[in-house]
Amino acid sequence: MTTDFASRGRSFDAWASEYDQFRPGYPDELFDTIRRRLGLSANPHVADLGAGTGRASLAMAALGWRVTAVEPGKPMLDQLRTNAANDGLLISTVQATAEATGLDPASVDLATVGQAFHWFDATAALAEMARIVRPGGGIALFWNVRDAERSPFVADYHHLLGEHFGEADTGQYLQAGRESGRDRTRSAIEAATGFEAPELVTLAQAVQTTASRFIGMAFTASYIRSLPPAEQDRFRIELGGILGRHGHTDETPFDLPYRIDLWIARRHGS
Repeated sequence: MTTDFASRGRSFDAWASEYDQFRPGYPDELFDTIRRRLGLSANPHVADLGAGTGRASLAMAALGWRVTAVEPGKPMLDQLRTNAANDGLLISTVQATAEATGLDPASVDLATVGQAFHWFDATAALAEMARIVRPGGGIALFWNVRDAERSPFVADYHHLLGEHFGEADTGQYLQAGRESGRDRTRSAIEAATGFEAPELVTLAQAVQTTASRFIGMAFTASYIRSLPPAEQDRFRIELGGILGRHGHTDETPFDLPYRIDLWIARRHGS
């Protein structure tokens, strides 16, 4: 299978509402860990890059952080603005890329990237983060990764992905337990100027879902949406079969375990 990685990175705009509905969020523990590990104030100013529909931006704003959400896709940004208004949260928004945010130099305490860094030009994006983060601040890159070690269902789902996509780069940070995402992320941060050595912190969370919601989440993935219609139908049937074998045949909620991979690095200086 061949994939157009660059175009897929912007393809989420076409299903921003579904992305917002089905993708998992992040626990407060994640942001408390970021703040403590980087020694930030209780209410830091953060630029959330590749903010999408606002999963991380909304969570940080709800904690009282001053958030500037940076997102290139207008449909995603419109959904973020709607979500913020519905939740009564004040979030500044900028329609721009992570590689060229347009933000002032040394203007934020923290740059965050949730579930998106693998879509960026890593060298350019990290240079931009070094430019906008003040000395002594930091960066936090994080991913929700389905945890096959804690779930036979997830292990079977990852096997299904392997059958359909093989060794193709699906764009996931980690697919079916591969370490390539971790290796690329570490190497990118280590090669960037302006940051101390990166640190990987792992956290765990469980998100309640149902069979239909899991299928909805699966079909927010660009690599699945890029399949021809007949192959999408086949994938949906096979996924339904796996759900059924694990007893997930109705709308009874079940816990879906995730591991959160959090990469943090401090900006040089003080």
